[in-house]
Amino acid sequence: MKRILGMLTILATTALLSVATVMGAEATMGVIDQKDQCLLVAANCANSVDSISQRIERLNKEIAKGTDVYTTDELQRLRDKLDDAVRTLDDLIRS
Repeated sequence: MKRILGMLTILATTALLSVATVMGAEATMGVIDQKDQCLLVAANCANSVDSISQRIERLNKEIAKGTDVYTTDELQRLRDKLDDAVRTLDDLIRS
């Protein structure tokens, strides 16, 4: 009886550890592939205030995710916003 109980305990522990590992991997994957709605359509950015250089950095980071995360239309919108931010920075530097 003790042997059966010991085996069940080991089996249950192994199963729980396996499930925890899989769930942790799925949670991390969602964060990596998540779109930045604030940059894309100015949504969900109540507390987000970036300098121009920070915005350029964030846009480059999002564009680098490519078609794994964004559609081609969304990527073009991000590139257009990046071009606009770079022009703004150039204008500020020149004046």
